[in-house]
Amino acid sequence: MKLELLDEDSYKIFINNSYIKEFNINNSEELSKYIKSIILKIRKIYDVILEGFYEVHVYIIKCLGLILEIKNIDSYLGKTVDLKIIIHNDEEIYLKVQNIKDINKYKHLKYLNNYFYINSGDIVDEENYSLFEDYKIIYGDDLKSLKRKWYNLTT
Repeated sequence: MKLELLDEDSYKIFINNSYIKEFNINNSEELSKYIKSIILKIRKIYDVILEGFYEVHVYIIKCLGLILEIKNIDSYLGKTVDLKIIIHNDEEIYLKVQNIKDINKYKHLKYLNNYFYINSGDIVDEENYSLFEDYKIIYGDDLKSLKRKWYNLTT
């Protein structure tokens, strides 16, 4: 698990699949319980003050893990944390890498400015878990911007 502070009210958390094997990621109720437990762990492990109402966007990356984007929507007195959890199952996600051993292994490989972009749906090996924390993950508005510029290397 890796925590990144985006600004004083926002965090991004990367959770590798090895941390989430104990529950069914496709069950939204189990996923919500897990997200709540992660929030409690963050408060303890990283000594982060999380109080108030938070919107949590959950991006599921098959074979790799989860991305949680946590944003404070409203602060109020007390140590209570309320969450609105939004699950993005079908979000297109790419991994930005500099070197690839086997280009033919990936169906949706893109290229731009000396970097390769691998569609996360093309990653099916358990050995690729390390990619999740070692490489930059591109999705959302960042991905939309890149899509206008990159080159297709495969179809």
